[in-house]
Amino acid sequence: MAFCSFTDGAAMFDVTPIENMFLMEYLYDAPAPALRVYLYARMLALHPELGGSMADMALALRMEEREVGEAFDYWEHRGLVARLSDHPATYAFLPVRAQDGGARALDDEMYANRDFNNRLRKLFGDKFIGDHELRKAGDWLSVLKYEPAAALRLIEYGIQTSRSRDPKPPSVFKRMDALAEAWSARGVRTLEDVERAIAEKSGAMTAAEEVLKKLGIARQPSDPELATVTKWLEDWGLTRKEILAACDDTLSARNPTVKYLDSILENRRGDAPEDFRELQDILKELNPQSARPTPDQLRRYDALKKHNTSPEMIRQAAIQCHRANKYRFDDLEWRLNVWREAGIDTPEAAEAWMKEMSALSKQLRGVFRQAGLDDRRPGYGDIAAYRAWRERYPEDVILYAAECSKGAGGAMAYMDKLLKAWAEAGATTVEAARAQREAWRANAASSPDRPDNPALDYAQREYKDEDFGDDFFMDVSKYKEDAQ
Repeated sequence: MAFCSFTDGAAMFDVTPIENMFLMEYLYDAPAPALRVYLYARMLALHPELGGSMADMALALRMEEREVGEAFDYWEHRGLVARLSDHPATYAFLPVRAQDGGARALDDEMYANRDFNNRLRKLFGDKFIGDHELRKAGDWLSVLKYEPAAALRLIEYGIQTSRSRDPKPPSVFKRMDALAEAWSARGVRTLEDVERAIAEKSGAMTAAEEVLKKLGIARQPSDPELATVTKWLEDWGLTRKEILAACDDTLSARNPTVKYLDSILENRRGDAPEDFRELQDILKELNPQSARPTPDQLRRYDALKKHNTSPEMIRQAAIQCHRANKYRFDDLEWRLNVWREAGIDTPEAAEAWMKEMSALSKQLRGVFRQAGLDDRRPGYGDIAAYRAWRERYPEDVILYAAECSKGAGGAMAYMDKLLKAWAEAGATTVEAARAQREAWRANAASSPDRPDNPALDYAQREYKDEDFGDDFFMDVSKYKEDAQ
C-alpha cells in the first residue's frame, strides 16, 4: 500500500501542482520559512484573488514581510523563480529541472558546500540564512582555510555567546566574521584549533568579569577590556589568582579601572628577575598555553645556562620542539643535549642541522618504503644510523639492502648487518652485493645448520608503536611555505 495517496474523489478537487523533481531535488534542505512561502505562492499563482501583495502573503502565513522577501530571494538564487519587477516586487515561477545530471540549480560554489550549508542551517533552526551569510561562510572555507567542522563550531560559539535571546543569522555572522579573520591570521584553522581558541577566550571572559566585579564595576567587559585581560593571561602568563590579587592595589584609586590595573601589572612584570622574563618568552615559543615558568623550570633553565647554553640556543630548541608538537620542558632539554653532542652551539648551526636531518628523514622514508615499511616514520636513532650509512655505502647499495630486508623483523638492524657484511666482503656495488647474497644462499643450501645470511646473526629488537613516532623532525620546507 502506498505511503501517500488520494482518497476516492479527492484528486478531482482544486489542487496546487508540485513537481516531483522539486520534491526530490529541493525539499530536503529547504529552510522551513522558504518552503512555506514557496508552497503558498504556488497556490496564489493559481488564485491571485487570495492575495495581491507580499504584505498579504506575510499576513496569511503569520510571517514578517521581510522574511517573505528573503524566501523569494532564496528561491530566485536556487533558480525556481524569476523577479519581474521591483516596485512592487513580482515574481514568476520557472520550470523545475534537474541540471547537470541531477545537480540542483545552485552555482558551483554553493553546490560544492551544500552539506556544509545544510548543517549551518540546522544551527539556526527555522531562522532563514540569506545568500550573503552563506557566501560569507563559504569564504571562511575557501579564503580563510577553515575546516568545515571548525567553521561550524565558530558559528555555534557565536550563537551561544550572543547577548540576544533569539540571535539572528545576520548579527551572528557579522560579529563572528571579524573573529574568524583574526583567528585565521593566528593559524587557527582546524576544529581542535577553534576549540582551544574558544577555551582561551572563554577563560579571558570569565577572568574579565571577575576583575570588573572586584573593581566594583557592574557591567559586562568591553572589547578593549577583554583584550587587556587576554594579554595578561596569554602574553604575560599571569594566572587569574595573580590578577585578582593585584586588584587590591587599586583600592586607593578613586575610580579604579582595568587600564589602571594594567599599569600596576606592567610595573610588577618589569620588576621580575631577568631569568624569569627570559624563560617566560622561551616558554611562549615552546607552549603558549603554559608560558608561566615554574620554580623547577627556572632551576633547570639556570643549569642550562651554566653549561654555556645561550638563551638564543634554548629559544631555537623551543621553536623546533613546538614545530614537532613537543611541548614539555623535558623535550627541550633532550634536544639541546643532542645538539651539544653534535657540536652545535649557534642558532644558525642548529637551523642548518635541522634542515639536514629533515632531508635525511625524507630519504630514509624512501628506504623504508623499499623495505615494505610504508607506514613507518623515522625516529632520531634511525636517522643517525642512516646518516652513518650514507657516509660509508653507496645509495643504491643501501636501497638494495632495504629490498633484501622485506619481511625481516628489525629492518634497520638487518640492513646494518647486510651492509657491514658486504663491505667486509668488498662488495661495493649492487651487482657485487647481489652476487655475494647468492653465494650465501648457495652455501646455506649445502650447510643446513648454518644461517643463509650473515645479516641474520643479530639480536632482533622488539619495536613498539612509540618507536615509530615522528617525534623529532618536521618538514622544514612546509613551515617556510606557510610563512610565505
